[in-house]
Amino acid sequence: MLRLFLGLYLILAAGLVVALQTVEHTLDALLAPQMEAASRETFRGTVHALVEQLRGVQAEQRAQRLERLRPDYGLGLALVRADQLALSAREQAQLAQGQLVLREQYTQLYSRIDDGEQLLSVTLPREPNFMPVYIATAYAMLALLLGVVLFFWVRPHWRDLEKLRLAAQRFGDNDLSARVRMPRRSSISDVAGHFDLMAARIEGLIANQRELTNAVSHELRTPIARLNFELDQLGKQQDPVEARQLISDMYSDLGELEDMVSELLTYASLEHGAAAISLQAVEAGSWLDSVVASVTLEAEANGIEIHLAPSAVETFSIEPRFMARAVINLLRNAIRYAEGHIQVSLACSDGQFRLQVDDDGPGVPVAGRDRIFEPFSRLDSSRDRRTGGFGLGLALVRRVAQSHGGEAQVGDAAGGGASLRMIWPARGWTAPGGRKGSEGVGHLAEH
Repeated sequence: MLRLFLGLYLILAAGLVVALQTVEHTLDALLAPQMEAASRETFRGTVHALVEQLRGVQAEQRAQRLERLRPDYGLGLALVRADQLALSAREQAQLAQGQLVLREQYTQLYSRIDDGEQLLSVTLPREPNFMPVYIATAYAMLALLLGVVLFFWVRPHWRDLEKLRLAAQRFGDNDLSARVRMPRRSSISDVAGHFDLMAARIEGLIANQRELTNAVSHELRTPIARLNFELDQLGKQQDPVEARQLISDMYSDLGELEDMVSELLTYASLEHGAAAISLQAVEAGSWLDSVVASVTLEAEANGIEIHLAPSAVETFSIEPRFMARAVINLLRNAIRYAEGHIQVSLACSDGQFRLQVDDDGPGVPVAGRDRIFEPFSRLDSSRDRRTGGFGLGLALVRRVAQSHGGEAQVGDAAGGGASLRMIWPARGWTAPGGRKGSEGVGHLAEH
């Protein structure tokens, strides 16, 4: 606080002195004619009385007369010649008009006595010698009062800045819960509020990173353990058929690891904003057909039929790569739990796209719907290849929906089972026939 106070104090004190001096000299320059006229009027009568007493006296006797008058006036009186003063043209004109000539900040006056070259010089008494002390005392008192006022002004600001500094220090010492929580009346409440928001954001990001790292470590342990076990068994296996089965299982585990890494990279890029979302106009029907076709064999292997409902959307704007990954995750989630039927639909209503995947499985419990889209969250704790998973698929679906300005939702399908959907704002879509889509147009028929 001392350094801040002294810095402000010195700047303000120096600025005040400069300002006072500037104002003084500026006013002196601007008011010089008025001050000169006022001084001339003040002493005009006194000088006129002196001149009248000298005018009728011979030039040789004026000095004696002036010597007798000096004690009565208390002024410095003398006789001088005009050619000794180096008078300017303006001063000569003033003397010719019978006016007083003022010099030395209006303390030295000159007046003509008659038409001769001799002038009366009048010197006003000097200011008392305590004026410098008075001025110094005045400036000292002004500096003291300035310091007192500045101290009481700086103190609350310093207290708030100190709270901000201590919070930043605690945050830097890994106390991620440190916050300033400055009252709104504080002059730095906006800065403190932004600091708290920044700290909360950083704390959340670090917490997510730690959670992601711990979860990844846990998830990798299972396929790696299986690979180790299968390698050990392969080294001991003599039967070629069993060996081929172990090799097939190992390829399966490697595929699982590859899928996990792909999911992690995509999720991380969306989570931290590393991937730029560039929307492209896509033909909706063919794009959705190709996405569904990519998981058809997987669905058939599990005895699941996928039905794609007719859509009123002809083209729409999406990020094809991320959106395809999200839809595939929705389909694989449905394949994992469906009994035999999955329906996929795409519609646009009320200014929003709705891509929905319904299955005829057991559905999602109401108590678990709030966390189904959280990363590494499972309602089914199974680890087998049919119902197991990484817990990242639906989290990625939510991130993709959010990157398009929308959200992911879960509910009950019309025929029983789960209904998972992505909803995002409609931008630049067209309906069949080339008609531009609009709110309320292009509803999908209910099935």
